[in-house]
Amino acid sequence: MTLAAILALSSAGAQTTRDPVMIPPSKALDAFALEPNATGFFVNYNGDVLTARHVVRTCQSLFLIKDGVVARASVKAVSPDTDLAVITSRIRPFLVASFAKTSGVVSAQPVFTEGYEALQHMPDRATTMYNAFARDRPAASGGEFTLISSAKNGASGSPVLDQAGLVVGVVTDRAEASNDDPRAYVTRSGAADYVIAVADDTVKAFLSASNIPFNETDAAQLEPMQARAPRAATLEVGVLCGE
Repeated sequence: MTLAAILALSSAGAQTTRDPVMIPPSKALDAFALEPNATGFFVNYNGDVLTARHVVRTCQSLFLIKDGVVARASVKAVSPDTDLAVITSRIRPFLVASFAKTSGVVSAQPVFTEGYEALQHMPDRATTMYNAFARDRPAASGGEFTLISSAKNGASGSPVLDQAGLVVGVVTDRAEASNDDPRAYVTRSGAADYVIAVADDTVKAFLSASNIPFNETDAAQLEPMQARAPRAATLEVGVLCGE
């Protein structure tokens, strides 16, 4: 991504606002379609997966998919205050997420976030370091912050990875820029959307209160020039919700 593009995206974030809307499942899926309609990621080696609460709230049947393996899942914990939930299945991870021990999301910080299904078909996954930017700091109330990102339906529950490969948030909502604002770069070709994420401090508080083990550290998980997309792909699982 060029410097000009970075500045343009940052400028757009400063100029346009709109109330967030939920990122819903793209469609109701049969468990055997092998096409996830949401995302989650492993937080421990017990197989516990963090995702968005609205993803699982109305599911009559729930499945996880990872590398072609499908397993029935069950809800283990649901946050009463934030759009977060933990589900579990027999699938065990190769790698689990590490949360940032010292939170520090700042405006214009480059990050990476993408949904499970999109990552599976991402042509430049092996070389992509960042694909989004933090638009602001986490709010004192609610612990949410905004990203400038092109994340689409199915990205709910995706981890937000910082420069060190640490999780600093979880994608839950999307707020599209208004087409009525001619100043907004995001209304033109190649546009990005405003994506809402729950900050890591809020996420860790929920996991702790729910007795869900997780890792936190300030040690970098990736080298400075190492791609972030492959780590995200390893951490993530697809969530299939049947009616």
